[in-house]
Amino acid sequence: MNYIKQKILLPLILFLVGINQLYWSLAPHISTYNNESLHTSLNMMLQATTTIGPDIVMIILGLLTTGFACRSTIIKAWLNTLILGCITCLILMFGTHYVTPAAVYDACFPILRNSYPLITGTIIGLLISKIVDQLPNIWQQRCTYLIVILITIPLFSTPNMFGWVDHGMSLFYALLFILGRNGFEFLASKSGRRNWLLLGIASYILNCFLQFIMPSFSINGSTISRFANSANILSVITAFTIVLVIRKWLVMSPWLLLSFLVLIENSAVSDWLSGIVNDEIDHSSFKTGVIAAIAVIVVIFIAWGWVMSSRLPFITRYLMRINHFTQQSFPNQLVFLKSKFSSAILWQLLASYLLAFVSILLMSDSWRIKPNAALNYNVFAYLLGQRQLLIILNALFIFATMKLIQAITRRYWVSLSLTLLINIVLIIANREKIAARAEPVLPADLIMLKVGKQLFGMISLQVWLISLAVFIIIVVGTVWLERRHPVMTHWSWRRTTLYCLLLPLMLVSSLLWNQPKTPLNNFLNSIGDTPMFYNQLSGARINGPIVQYLNNVDITVMAKPAGYSAATMKKIVNRYQAEAQEINRHRHNRLSDQTIIFNLSESFANPNRVPGVKLKNNPIPFITKMTKQNTGGIMVSSGYGGGTANMEYMTLTGYSLCNFSPTLPTPYTQLVPTLQKNPSIVDEFKHSVAIHPYIGVFYSRTTVYKKFGFDRFMYLGSKYPLKHQYKIDRSPYLSDKTAYANTLDQIDNNQRGQFVNLVTMQNHFPYDQHFYNNDPRYAATTVSDGTNIDSVNDFATGIHHTDSYLQTFIKQIDRINKPITIVFYGDHLPGIYGNDMSKDGLKLHETDYFIYSNKYARTHSARNFSANTHFVSPNDFIAMVAKQTNSKVNWYQALLTTVYEKLPALTINTNESTTNSYNTSSELINQKGKVVKESHLSRKQKQILHDYQLLQYDVTAGKHYTNRYFK
Repeated sequence: MNYIKQKILLPLILFLVGINQLYWSLAPHISTYNNESLHTSLNMMLQATTTIGPDIVMIILGLLTTGFACRSTIIKAWLNTLILGCITCLILMFGTHYVTPAAVYDACFPILRNSYPLITGTIIGLLISKIVDQLPNIWQQRCTYLIVILITIPLFSTPNMFGWVDHGMSLFYALLFILGRNGFEFLASKSGRRNWLLLGIASYILNCFLQFIMPSFSINGSTISRFANSANILSVITAFTIVLVIRKWLVMSPWLLLSFLVLIENSAVSDWLSGIVNDEIDHSSFKTGVIAAIAVIVVIFIAWGWVMSSRLPFITRYLMRINHFTQQSFPNQLVFLKSKFSSAILWQLLASYLLAFVSILLMSDSWRIKPNAALNYNVFAYLLGQRQLLIILNALFIFATMKLIQAITRRYWVSLSLTLLINIVLIIANREKIAARAEPVLPADLIMLKVGKQLFGMISLQVWLISLAVFIIIVVGTVWLERRHPVMTHWSWRRTTLYCLLLPLMLVSSLLWNQPKTPLNNFLNSIGDTPMFYNQLSGARINGPIVQYLNNVDITVMAKPAGYSAATMKKIVNRYQAEAQEINRHRHNRLSDQTIIFNLSESFANPNRVPGVKLKNNPIPFITKMTKQNTGGIMVSSGYGGGTANMEYMTLTGYSLCNFSPTLPTPYTQLVPTLQKNPSIVDEFKHSVAIHPYIGVFYSRTTVYKKFGFDRFMYLGSKYPLKHQYKIDRSPYLSDKTAYANTLDQIDNNQRGQFVNLVTMQNHFPYDQHFYNNDPRYAATTVSDGTNIDSVNDFATGIHHTDSYLQTFIKQIDRINKPITIVFYGDHLPGIYGNDMSKDGLKLHETDYFIYSNKYARTHSARNFSANTHFVSPNDFIAMVAKQTNSKVNWYQALLTTVYEKLPALTINTNESTTNSYNTSSELINQKGKVVKESHLSRKQKQILHDYQLLQYDVTAGKHYTNRYFK
């Protein structure tokens, strides 16, 4: 019977501790109850029961480690925590995409970050115990009583007066540990076991009673959990009594307990489970409990396996070495560590880290760095405080380069100097390109090596002279060091092979970095790698130039559609040339004779369409009227909260983002610069201009617009100045009035047909800075759960200004005697709504659009139409504007017209997509706003979709068979 109790007790104790540590950290719905109700009272009673678990295990640890060598136990406890914690974190970093960088730091620095309070409490308890054990018995007894008094005082005053519940639980657990070592001698012996049992039962009942009535005594719910923590003296008495009762059956290893605590307190484990609870079960109390229970059981088995593995021969040998190390004096331990770690390799590691840090630092031009538009940090504080893992990742590539050169040359100083030279070249190349084009070196730039002479000619003489001087100094220094202070390289063939393969394998791994939710992608997400394809310069500044370069290697543009060949593409061209002839029978104008304006309005979308959001009045009455009285309706965006350039790309080219590979989330930066030819609507016009009243570096627009063939790009700081500049209230952004005033100048300056790509900035985030004097007429009356009402009000005021400025602009172009047609559209919704994407995804991707032709154009055959206009995609606008203006089309535009008229609107999966994320599966939206499965398309529709995909593949990723058929 005693044997059975021994085997059952430990799992039960561990299970209780695990539930306490995991279940409540997963924030089940039951934990949110804070009102006066039976549910809240039962919740508090359940918490009162589970909080006994940590108290029990700390008292047991104190009891079981009595007589252990203090220093040896501390070192082994720390090593066990570090090794097991890091292994667990590493496995979950590769196995799940939920692990955060904080979890990595927690695993690497368990004591410094106090990330394992129970373990830290054990170590602190061991340190204090070493002092207490040297005291006379009477003082040990007084220390025990003092601990009891300290734990009791908060019951009658402020519960958290010692700060234990916030960040000082480790100190509290240390006191419990000491209580476990000494309490049974000085407390348990004073009263009989029966009396303790009665006291323990009474304490538990009283604790539950207090938890039950607390909801009735809490004024605003803030004090409901007053006693629902392990630092409650009633919980401690109950735990002490339980340990006293089961003491004689406690035949267990403290290392099993410690290993279990390492796993159960690991931040990566809680990150992983929290991700599952958030995404899969929405914090259901019961389902969260099931997940927590399963996780605890699995952790118990893993901890048991970890301890049992110590019996394996090769692990036993290492454990013996650790035991030998821990038993030595501190000076001898230092001597041992110095003998095991070569100073040469330490210098290489230090040099790699410094080179990595300097290379990232030099990507910035000032002491400030902006990770995004809402943040602004000191560059040193940001890199050293928040980007350490990325600095280390860059350093690993540099270190691997160093060891590869050393393995080949067998010369230590040569490996250091060559690595230094390589990094100096890379830094100079990045600095020069940033100065010229505001972006770092990318894989697409390798094509520039073909024109190396012209490329090198762009570098100033001063840079060449300084570089030459540095080169000479490094070479001379290397020769001197190799002669006077040689470091011999005596490596085995195994180590040589390892170092020869390390860098190539690391570089090859980048071919898989961008595959969503794969091990490498999970790992990079876990350490904080943020590719920022939409802003390559910011990506280099926060990820480092090496990692940002490699982020752009794994780019699969598009999967090859079935049947792709030169013959197939010739058939498609012929088919749609015939279609173009049929369409052009009824059209009389040419696009090149028109003035066409594609007006992307930043983050423009009516909040009233968002489920759960209601405004007092419609903030955009004019635009609403325009969508009803003209060609207009809903545009289904392929982004939420961001992805502006993707909407631009689709409108200019007619290609859909959903056809691209998941590794191509931003065609502007990843695709356009690499292509020799980028067919677009710009090709139809002899004159074209892009206007963006902001800086031009985002999404590499300065490069992209040249690739598309724009004659000029007007932005802040460009050689084509923005003559009219206006702002609203306290907003830092130039208003839409600025955008339209400068567009009018371009219309007036060119009397012939032209194309204008106008991208506004007025309504860009953030929306919580009170940029505007909000108009109460458009204030929100209700908002959805998780939505900030002030942000909605600020946004609503901004788009109302857009409505007013656009109305004035329409009146102005109506007075101009030449055909002008404007396509107005919002690129995406602002990322301010707390709605569930899985439920309201389509609504969160619906923006407003309309196509308007001025009076002169309408008198020259331009006309509105209503067929297939309720739901459209950005890639439909080329076909729609040709139809609106009664313009003839070429074969490519005929295909786009057929796609627009015959297929539902194409987009990415609106229930999964987020801003600048990986592309998801495609989705089809019909004119009723319903999702249509591709399998439900007719045979003819499937053929059209396949033709469309074949053309997009050929132009962007294939062999460009059709390029010769474009202008």
